[in-house]
Amino acid sequence: MKIKLLSLVCSLFVVATSIAQGTFTVLSAKGENVVQKGTEYEPLGPGMKLPANAKIMLGEGGAVELSSASGSSVNLNTPGIYTMNDVAGNFKADNSGLAQRYLSYVFNEMTADNSGNTSNMSITGSVERSLENNGISLFSPESTYFMQKATTIQWSAEADLGECKVQVLNLFDEPVIEQIVSGNAATLDLSKVEFEEDAIYKLVVVSNANPNMKSGELILRVPSKAERAQFEQDLNEIDKSKDEASPLYHALMAKFCKVNGLYVDAVAHFEKALALAPESEMIRIEYDAFLEQASVIESKN
Repeated sequence: MKIKLLSLVCSLFVVATSIAQGTFTVLSAKGENVVQKGTEYEPLGPGMKLPANAKIMLGEGGAVELSSASGSSVNLNTPGIYTMNDVAGNFKADNSGLAQRYLSYVFNEMTADNSGNTSNMSITGSVERSLENNGISLFSPESTYFMQKATTIQWSAEADLGECKVQVLNLFDEPVIEQIVSGNAATLDLSKVEFEEDAIYKLVVVSNANPNMKSGELILRVPSKAERAQFEQDLNEIDKSKDEASPLYHALMAKFCKVNGLYVDAVAHFEKALALAPESEMIRIEYDAFLEQASVIESKN
């Protein structure tokens, strides 16, 4: 009797452990659906195993049937973002306006893959080449669009920089903005400068104490009138659900900025999103992948 009781307890322990770990198996999937795996989004398919912290995203016509570790089945068919951490099966989708817009960027990026293969599409999409540097790494690829407003530029350094000079230069290397800062960030009011459309500008950060320590030259690209009009039209739509206290709003804005080449603004929104939700694995993965592609941090692969 004791042996049977011990066997029963062990069996219950194994089942409870399996449920606690939250392993799910995909039975079927259709429509727009992906699961976040590291720095990638991957379409769901029968037999796929999902851990408890997996993020499932369902778009238009998306539906997924899952089998839990306890053997019960779960059907998800409401567009939104789900986390597989409710072993009772009472999954609730975040299908707010912000979530829906975020999902549209995810699925649009996947379908925009030139190869036509949506599998293993990087969640950050295509980011331009990284900047070379001499000890100061700007949080951006080699060029970025910018809007004429207050813009924060961030960087990392191999050593303590002390004071730095941040310059925006025109084609003739004449400074149009110059600012002395301490730390690893500078907010520049770009609205005070009459930038010429289609002109070339560049930004550089140099250590005052050691001029040999400097960033690469970040090319600042002025959007055309048509591009600015499109940016503003899209932003007006996003602003209908604007919530500065929402990490998802800033994650959405980071996605919007990244997709449109506004890389320095994307960084600012990633930072705000993580400040509001430091525990968010989804936002951290997206941000790290962006910084890896910009060669600000080393790839974890």
